[in-house]
This record gives sequence, structure tokens and C-alpha cells, in this order.
Amino acid sequence: MAGKNFKKLEEFKKKTQFNNTLGLDERDNVVLSLIQKNPGVSQEEIAKKIKLSQPSVGARIRKLKQKGILHNVWGVNFRVVDLNLAKVDVNATDTTAIINEFKDCPFFINALITSGKYNLCLFFTSTNLKRLEGIVNHHLRGNSKVKDIQMNIVISTAKDFVLPLNIDYDNERQINCEQNCKDCV
Repeated sequence: MAGKNFKKLEEFKKKTQFNNTLGLDERDNVVLSLIQKNPGVSQEEIAKKIKLSQPSVGARIRKLKQKGILHNVWGVNFRVVDLNLAKVDVNATDTTAIINEFKDCPFFINALITSGKYNLCLFFTSTNLKRLEGIVNHHLRGNSKVKDIQMNIVISTAKDFVLPLNIDYDNERQINCEQNCKDCV
């Protein structure tokens, strides 16, 4: 049975081509897998699993971080906290301008430039739905760079989903925001 699973794993790796594209070897894969399952796993524990010294594991982790393959994202787990998450699909004539409009917004999580009818996907979070609707109404509806909008509220996620909150107490523009969008419901 183990040989069959190994063969399936090898076929999967060939199909995905992650190893070639990202320059990973088998030990890197194990390191990534262990850290993904338990971000608090010690280098010593990893070293025992892959039969390397702890300093060698530390060097591998540094290399993975330098390549941008391993990255820490700090935030709140959407499955645990009581926040609303809006996914807003936008058909925009200038995606960069729309994204720049929200760079200082504490409710803005991230944006994805996409293909298809909607070329921009925006994520916002708030403690209440009226705030999210106000953001969309104030900043997007009526914006000349926006052709169409579709707003959906995320009900649940299949896996843990960490939201890196956009709260920066050193950002004067963010702290001094009048938040007029909260009144546009």
C-alpha cells in the first residue's frame, strides 16, 4: 500500500510542478508541511523528522523565507472571531485607482486583480453589515471607474482563514479618516 501511495504522491508532484517551479527538494516539502500543520513546531522537531541538524533546518527555513515561499501572516482567524467578511467583485476601468482608494481603510483586507467579467475582487471586514454596505455604497457605487459590482457576505470557510487586519496606529490618514462611508447605507 505504501508503494502505491508513494507513486500517487510522485504523480501529484509531477502534475503540480511545485518542486521545479519553486526550487524545492523533498526535505523542503516536509519542512513546509510540518510548519503548515503546526506553525509553532520547533526547528528541533523538524530536524528529527528530516534527519538533519537544527542549524541546517534553520538555514532551510531562512532560504524558504528569502525566496518568499514561506511567509508568516499575522491576523485573526475568521472561523473564530465574530467579524463579517465581504467579498466584493468589481468590474472596473482602473483597478489600481480603486485599490489605492482603500489602502488606508482599516476595514480593507486585500484585493485581487482577476480575469473575467469582474476584474477586481476586494475583501473588507467589519463588526456589522451596515458598515460593509456603507463602504461599498460610498466608495464604489457611483464611482465613474466602476461599471458593475457584486457584493457577497462570506458565511463560512472550509479551512482556517487568517485575515491580516489593516489597522496601523502610525498611519495618520487612517487614524484621521472621517469614515463618511459608515453613513451611506
